Amino acid sequence: MRPGFAGALRCPECGDPLATDPPGGHEPDTTLRCGLGHVVPVIAGIPRLLPRETAALLAAAHPAYFEKFPALRLPAASAAAPASIRTLQAFADEWRRFPELHDVHRRIFDWYFEGPEPVRWPGLEVLDAGCGMGRWLHFAREAGAHVVGMDVSGAIDVAAARDGAGADFVQSDLRHPPFAPASFDLVYSLGVVHHLEDPLAGVRALAKLVRPGGELRLYVYRTLEEEPLWRRWLLAATTALRRVTTRLPYAAVHAVSWVVAATATVLFLWPRRLLRGTRLGDRLTRELPLVHYADVPFRMVVSEQFDRLVAPIEGRFSRAQVEGWLRDSGLDVVAILPGLGWRAIAKRPPG
Repeated sequence: MRPGFAGALRCPECGDPLATDPPGGHEPDTTLRCGLGHVVPVIAGIPRLLPRETAALLAAAHPAYFEKFPALRLPAASAAAPASIRTLQAFADEWRRFPELHDVHRRIFDWYFEGPEPVRWPGLEVLDAGCGMGRWLHFAREAGAHVVGMDVSGAIDVAAARDGAGADFVQSDLRHPPFAPASFDLVYSLGVVHHLEDPLAGVRALAKLVRPGGELRLYVYRTLEEEPLWRRWLLAATTALRRVTTRLPYAAVHAVSWVVAATATVLFLWPRRLLRGTRLGDRLTRELPLVHYADVPFRMVVSEQFDRLVAPIEGRFSRAQVEGWLRDSGLDVVAILPGLGWRAIAKRPPG
C-alpha cells in the first residue's frame, strides 16, 4: 500500500478518515483505524473494506491473516442475496483463471473511451470501479493517470500483482465506495453495473465521487429490442443456458465455455477470417454470431464465454434507462454511444 493512500480512504462504519495502525506502519499485513476506533484489515498491502454481507468471506480467503490478528473482528454476516455472493465469487474465479492481457485489450480500451472529446489521461485522478483483474487500469496508468483499482472480489489480488507498483488498490463494493465525495476527476465502471441487483444504486454511489467538471463513464449491456429476430433468439438461448451454468461448479462452466468457444470458432470465426477479404464474403459473414471475436486469441474467446455463463445477475437496459440513471444521479449526459452495449459519458456540472 502506497504511503498516504490510507488517508484517502473512509471508514465503512462511520465515514471518518483512516490511518495506519500503528501510525506510519506500512507492512503488507496490517490494519487501518479511524478516530472512533473502527479497524479495517490490510491484507497483502490491500485495504479490505467490504460491506457486512461479504466481509465474512475474507476470513475464509485469508486464514493466515486472521491468525496473525486474532483480535480483529469483522462485521457479522447478514442474510445477503445468494446471487450477490455467487456473482462476486464467480468473477474472482474468472480473473484468477484468465489473468492474461492480450494485444486486443488495448484496442478495446481505446473503444471504451471513445467520445466527443479524447480523454486527456496525464495527471488525472481516476477510479476503476469494478476493476477485476485490472485490464483497463493497466492502460489508463500507462497513459499517465493515477489510478485506484476497486473491486469487491478476490480478483483485486490479480490486478495488484500486475500493477501494484504503479496504482492503488482497495477491495470494496462499488455501492459503498470508501472515498470522500468528489475524490476523482474520472470514475469509470466497464461491464459491472449490469451485474448489480440495483444498478441505479451503484450509479448514484459512483456519481458522488466525481468532482465538479469531472466525468463518469459506464459500459452496460443493452436490450436487443430493435435487433433482428435471430439475434433475440440467440440471446434467449444463451439466457436459457445460463439458467443451468450459473448453478454449476466453476470448472464445469469453464468446460462448457471451451465447447461454446470452439464451436463458435469453427462455425463463425474461421469463415469470417477466411471470407471477409472479398466484398461478397464480407457481406455474408459480417452478421454472423460472435464475429467481433474474429481477431482475438482463442483463450480470450473462452474467457468471454465464461464471463457470460458464470454470473447469476445479468441485466440489459435501454438507452433511456441508462440516461435516466445518469440524470437521476445529478449528472449531465454528454453521449451514449451504441455498440455491443451502451458506452455512456456524463459530467458533473461545474461547482
